[in-house]
Amino acid sequence: MSLNDQLSELFHNFAALMELKGENVFKVIAFQKVGRIIRELNIDLKKCIEEGKLCEIEGIGKSSQQIIEEFVETGKSSAYEDLAKSVPEGLVPMLGIEGIGPKTINLFWKQLDITSLDQLSKAIADGKLAKIKGMGEKKIAAILKGIENYKSRLNADGSVPRRTGIADAMEQAEPLVEAVRKIPGVARAEIAGSLRRRKETIGDVDLIAAVKNLSDAGKVIEEFVKLPGVVQTLGAGESKASVKVANGMQVDLRVVPRENFGAALMYFTGSKEHNVKIRGLAQKQKMTLNEWGLYEIAKYEKAKKETAKPPPIKAVASESEESIYQSLGIVYVEPEMREDFGEVELARDNKLPKLITLKDIRGDLHTHTNASDGRNTIEEMAAAAKAAGYEFLAITDHSKAMAMANGLTVDRLIKHIEQIHKVSDKLKGITLLAGAEVDILADGRMDYEDDVLKLLDIVVASPHVSLKQDTKKATDRLLRAIDNKYVNIIGHPTGRLINTREGLPLEMDKLFKAAAANGTALEINAGYPRLDLNDIHARAALAAECMLAIDTDSHTANFEEIKWGIGVARRAWATPKNVINCMKLPDLKKFLAAKRGR
Repeated sequence: MSLNDQLSELFHNFAALMELKGENVFKVIAFQKVGRIIRELNIDLKKCIEEGKLCEIEGIGKSSQQIIEEFVETGKSSAYEDLAKSVPEGLVPMLGIEGIGPKTINLFWKQLDITSLDQLSKAIADGKLAKIKGMGEKKIAAILKGIENYKSRLNADGSVPRRTGIADAMEQAEPLVEAVRKIPGVARAEIAGSLRRRKETIGDVDLIAAVKNLSDAGKVIEEFVKLPGVVQTLGAGESKASVKVANGMQVDLRVVPRENFGAALMYFTGSKEHNVKIRGLAQKQKMTLNEWGLYEIAKYEKAKKETAKPPPIKAVASESEESIYQSLGIVYVEPEMREDFGEVELARDNKLPKLITLKDIRGDLHTHTNASDGRNTIEEMAAAAKAAGYEFLAITDHSKAMAMANGLTVDRLIKHIEQIHKVSDKLKGITLLAGAEVDILADGRMDYEDDVLKLLDIVVASPHVSLKQDTKKATDRLLRAIDNKYVNIIGHPTGRLINTREGLPLEMDKLFKAAAANGTALEINAGYPRLDLNDIHARAALAAECMLAIDTDSHTANFEEIKWGIGVARRAWATPKNVINCMKLPDLKKFLAAKRGR
C-alpha cells in the first residue's frame, strides 16, 4: 500500500471513530473529504512536504497537515492513537450493520456499555435493548436481522470480504433486475448504488423497484427471493429483501410506490457525499429531501408528527430524479458524477460537461489477432468492428519480447503490416490501422528499434513485466516511452489488475505533464480486470490536458468491454473532445502524425 493510500485510510478511520464518539458532523465530513483528496492525489506527499508545498493543496487544513507530517515522519499519528484509545475497538464493525448508524451505536455504548456485536446480540436476547427509548419491537427485529446479514457476509475466518469487481457484479445484477421487471405489479426497476455510479469495485448491489400500488410490494418480494440466481435469502420484509447470489455478493431490493421511484433511486444511488450536498441545497430553500421525495419542510414536519409512515402529503418532486434536480434549480447530474467533486456547484450554474457515451466512439485502437495471442483473424476482427458501428480499427499485436504471447519478430511484423493494409484496401466502411502493442522494457527502451516503429501507423507502448520497480525507476521508464516520437499511446500505464495486482507505483503528475507536452495519449484500458488508467488517474490526466484513448485490448472479435472504459471515462468527467477514439479518421491521422513531425 502506497503512502497516499495509507494516509487516505488513516483519515477515513479518523472519521469513523469520530462518528462513533458523536463528534461534530462537520468535522467528520471534513476528515472524510481529506481522505478522499489524498486518495485522488497524483503526487508524492513526502516530496510535497520536503518542498514545503503541502499547505498549497486545497481542502487540507492546518490540523490535517500536522497529522500528515507526523505520519510521514514517524509512520503513525499520535492524535489517531489517542482517539482510538477512547473508542472500544468492537464498535467499528458495528458500522457495517444495516439499520443502525453511528449515533445509535454511540447510544448503545453509553447507555448499556455495548462494545461488540456479540454484546449487542446478547442485549437483544436479554431484553435490555427494549429499555432504550425509541427501541420498539420492529426496530429491534430489524437490528437483529442486520446483525445476521452482516455476519453472513463475512469470510470463514471472520474477515470482511473484498469488494466485487464491476464486471463480476454486473454479471449478477443485470439478469436479476431484468427478472424483477417481469414480476407482475412492477412498473419499473433499476440498479442503484455504486454499481450505477460505475465504481470499479462494488460492496453490495442495490435494486429499486416501483409498483403502482404499495399493497403489491409483498408479492414482489415473495417472487424476488425465488428468482434464478438467488442462492440464499438473508431477509425479507414487507417492501425490502436481501439475498445472496452465486458469487457470494449481497443484493438488496427495495420496493416503493411509483410516485416515489425517482427519490428512492436518487437516494440509494448516492454517493453519501453527493446526497449530503443536495440535501443541504434543499434546506437552504426551506425544503427537505429523503428517499421518499422533496418536500416543503413545514408541511413535512407537520405530517411526520401525525404518522410514522411516509408522510401522506404531496411532494414537490419525487417521481423522477430529473424533477427533483429541476425543483432545486439545478440541471440533472449523471450518476457517474455524483461524488461531491464540485458537480453540484457546476449543475447550479448549468456548466456540467457533456459526458462521453458509447455512441461517440468511432473505433478501437488496441486489439489483437491470431498473429499473436488473439483468437480471430484480421478479417474477423474487422467484421466485428464494422458490426459495432466503428469507422476504424487498429490491429496491435504483441511485440517480440512477449514470447509467451507469440510476440512478433521484426520479420513477422513487417509481413503482418502488409497483410493488414491488404485487408484494409478490400474493406468498405471501415479502415484498418497497422499497429503494434510494443513492450516498454524495464529500462524504458522500446522492444522494437525506431526504424521499425516508424513503419507502423500507430504504436501502443505498454508495460507487461518488471511491475514491482520502485517509483523512480518505474516513472523514468514510462517517461522514456512517452518521449519516444513514434509512441502514440501508453497502454494500461500501471499494469494493475483489480483485486489481483497493484501495478507500478508511478509519479502520475510527471507522466501527465510529459504526455500533454509530447502529444502522447494515455489509455483507459477497458479490458476487465484492468480498467487502467482508473477514474482517479484519468480525471487528473484530463486536468493536465492529456488526451485519452479508450480501448478494449480485445483478443476476440467482441468489443463489448468498451462499456467498462466508458464508465471509467464518465467518472473522470471525460467528454468526446478528450478522447482520440472519438476523432474522425482524418483528425486521428493528423494527431498520430503530429508527434512524428515534431
